[in-house]
Amino acid sequence: MNAPALLARIADAHARIAPRLAGGPAWARRRRGALERLLSRGLPERRDENWKYLDHARLAAYPLDAPAPAGAAPPALPPLPLAGLRRVTLVDGRFDAALSDPAGDGVQVQDLGALLARDPGAALALLREPAEDADDRYALLADAFAAGGALIRVAADARPASPWCLTHLASAGAPAAHHSRLVIELGARATLVLIERFATAGAAATFGNLAAEVSLGPEATLVHLRLHGHGPAAAQVETWVVRQAVRSRYEQSLFATGGAILRSDLRLALAGEAAECRLLGLFVADGERQVDLHTRVTHEAAATRTEQECRGIAGDRGRGAFNGRIVVQPAARGADASQSSRNLLLAPLAEINARPQLEIHVDDVRCRHGATVGSLDEQQLFYLQSRGIDAAASRALLTFAFCSDLIARLPVPGLRPTVAAGVAAALPDRALLTGLA
Repeated sequence: MNAPALLARIADAHARIAPRLAGGPAWARRRRGALERLLSRGLPERRDENWKYLDHARLAAYPLDAPAPAGAAPPALPPLPLAGLRRVTLVDGRFDAALSDPAGDGVQVQDLGALLARDPGAALALLREPAEDADDRYALLADAFAAGGALIRVAADARPASPWCLTHLASAGAPAAHHSRLVIELGARATLVLIERFATAGAAATFGNLAAEVSLGPEATLVHLRLHGHGPAAAQVETWVVRQAVRSRYEQSLFATGGAILRSDLRLALAGEAAECRLLGLFVADGERQVDLHTRVTHEAAATRTEQECRGIAGDRGRGAFNGRIVVQPAARGADASQSSRNLLLAPLAEINARPQLEIHVDDVRCRHGATVGSLDEQQLFYLQSRGIDAAASRALLTFAFCSDLIARLPVPGLRPTVAAGVAAALPDRALLTGLA
């Protein structure tokens, strides 16, 4: 992965592209610093513990250094079936005002690219500077190349009446990369429902790299539904850093059903007393698709709570991984943490690696975890076939049933049929599930 030719290619691209990016001398220095640290350490590879399940050679074949042309026409997406939905849209990593709705109802939205041009100092203060460890190196790449992104702020005590939808569109008809930054801040007692979806125009081998930060104030609540529906050749890498204050709540539901490669890294700190998070995830790795989900939840304060459940399905030569760690620090007395990984293999060459982990540094806690990897139940298949359902339809029904109760727990009921249809369309026996969702 870290062949000298790859790093030289990234350095050459930076020399061409960075002088044209906004931010003035201050950001030019920061971009150079990010690039130098990245070149010194290299991108992650198999010997890095949290990256060992990813095909790095395949990822390196993507155009990590070829920016999408500005002004390309974005793909048309079907609207989500929610009344009053407000929009924030990033096209090739850049904020698109024409496809975004005005701020209001306590929500402020800013174009990070415009902020870089107008007030580089404010952008420097706002955006987290990535570290040098392996889990942050794609964030370093974003720091070196990002041309824009979005800032979403919710005022204290605001409770927007309608959900907001953040859409990431890759418009290029040819292989290209887009690096972007995202900041989400909720003030004290604020509440936001955020639906985030990813889409790609056509079958181009695009590479998306997102570095995102979330900050929740005291008693704030963020309900975050994430729909990864990229084009069949697209690759996406994302680095999320979430920090929660006292009695705040973060709910994430991730459905990864598209694209060729997805690496999602979430690092969440329950920094305030009685802060809570609920993390639900489902991935489908069919064909030769790869999905690598890595999470680290740190309980830093007393009476904090985590509920995490991830399910994976792999067919053909698909490869999936769930690598989750929950760390309970000495100050986190009374912490309550549960972690579950359930996985289904549908073909002999399919592969799923599940690594739920607990690291506990205090006695007064309640923690549990578990993982299963298996195939469809032969007795259940026999039962369905004994009722006149053929073997292929029986497999399809049981595979969809493996997902259905997770879909039923989505915190946005109006989107359950849409998500169910997307999951059914991603499953290996999709033709037999038409109309079922």
